[in-house]
Amino acid sequence: MNLLTKTSLNQFLLSLIILVLTGFLLLLFLQREVSTEIEEQLELQSTMIADEIAAGRPVNFPLVQVNHTDKALLRQPKIFQDTLIYDRIQRKSEGYFYLSETRTIRGKEYRIRVMTSHIGLDGYSKAVGYIFISMAFLFIFFGSLMNYFVNRKIWQPFLDNLQRLKLYSVSSTDDLVLAKSDINEFKEMNAVLRELADKSRDEYTALKEFTANASHEIQTPLSIIQSSLESISQFQLQPELARYVVDAKQATNRLSKVNKGLLLLAKLENNDFPDKRLVDLKELLHAQIDQTEDLLLHKGLILKKEISEKEVYSSPFLLEILISNLLSNIVAHSPQNATLSISLHTDSMKFANEGNPLTFPESKLFTRFGKGVDNYKGNGLGLSIVKQICVVNDWEVQYRYSGSMHVFEILF
Repeated sequence: MNLLTKTSLNQFLLSLIILVLTGFLLLLFLQREVSTEIEEQLELQSTMIADEIAAGRPVNFPLVQVNHTDKALLRQPKIFQDTLIYDRIQRKSEGYFYLSETRTIRGKEYRIRVMTSHIGLDGYSKAVGYIFISMAFLFIFFGSLMNYFVNRKIWQPFLDNLQRLKLYSVSSTDDLVLAKSDINEFKEMNAVLRELADKSRDEYTALKEFTANASHEIQTPLSIIQSSLESISQFQLQPELARYVVDAKQATNRLSKVNKGLLLLAKLENNDFPDKRLVDLKELLHAQIDQTEDLLLHKGLILKKEISEKEVYSSPFLLEILISNLLSNIVAHSPQNATLSISLHTDSMKFANEGNPLTFPESKLFTRFGKGVDNYKGNGLGLSIVKQICVVNDWEVQYRYSGSMHVFEILF
């Protein structure tokens, strides 16, 4: 639920509660006032009847009873209450208020009872209810509508800035431009966001420079070490010393790959690959497979292919790394004479190889250096790079083990 809808709903519920409570109190107040007014009217009628009796004139008023013979009735206290009387014309019971009191007129006691009709609590409730429901509906509807549009106008700079923040990137050279507002809190928020954006860009630039410099500075001595080891290996060496040189060369080669892999991951996390375009994935996949043909023959691997036409919008460089890493992974982890399969369809690309189940938790499969596979000569970053390339391209990479096959599937 978005902010405007939530605030409008809260106002609607609050208005409804207030209106219901106000309507109930209004009904009670109206009933009390009407009852008081009717009682005063009946008091006046009773006084007028008493005046007629005192003047010796006969009393022929409708709904009036005068009794001066019933002693028990004369001793009763003053009574004011409502009652129901059957109306023979309308054929239904009607509500009435009556006042019954004893008055002393010229030394004699008279029990005077006067009566008047009223619409009753049900009638008041219906009248007030119809009027109040109409007023409440109009008030709540137009009030909520006005509140929505007013709040929308007030919150529009915030919503605009939220959209601009979603599109903002610290790698961009453009400054963060925020919509202006006359609301103090929004002004303060804009100032904080600009400061945060500037700090983030400075930190990104510093980290980018550090990563590039560190990679360069590490790669240079590594190249020197590799060159020196290559030169040493040209000499006639004792078997034990030759084994040490070979181990050192393998270690430096792996370190060089790790250095390049970490640099690539840093660039991927910052989405530092603007060279995106439509790439023929079928052609690229065939080219990568052709490059590994000798390795496939050497291990006696059987490759099954099912490759359809498919174009994707991505960096060609990243796609080459993605395919190369997945292809190298299924080849490296396949036993001799195993079966591999590669398929490409409209919505997915799959790489599968025969093999034993994983010896580590599946959750560590795409983590850096987290797999701990014995005798593995890779740099521990291949699948992490695959995962990050998919994130950059808004794709999803999945893994499953089914029918003695390790399956890596990328969903476009």
